[in-house]
Amino acid sequence: MSQSTVDLEFVLRQQQQVLDELRLLRKDVSDRRSLAVQTVEYSRRIERRVSETRDDIEVMLKAELSGRLAHLETTIEGQLMALSSRIDDAVAGFASPNS
Repeated sequence: MSQSTVDLEFVLRQQQQVLDELRLLRKDVSDRRSLAVQTVEYSRRIERRVSETRDDIEVMLKAELSGRLAHLETTIEGQLMALSSRIDDAVAGFASPNS
């Protein structure tokens, strides 16, 4: 049988390289985990902001529509009052034809 000589320094260097690579892999996994957590957090923030924006838009639309509806009601009331006055005048004219 032939025996091969194993250099302990060579084995030590190989083991050190493996440990260094393992440290890099662990750091990479840790960085990726941190990025994943940040991504989830940013996603939640965006979701919350979209919800708040939706609520703000809803309030703005309701206020705008309420204002326009109030203006429309005022305009209709004014026109009805004018028509009512004209009808009252016409009826009064028929009631007393001598005037």
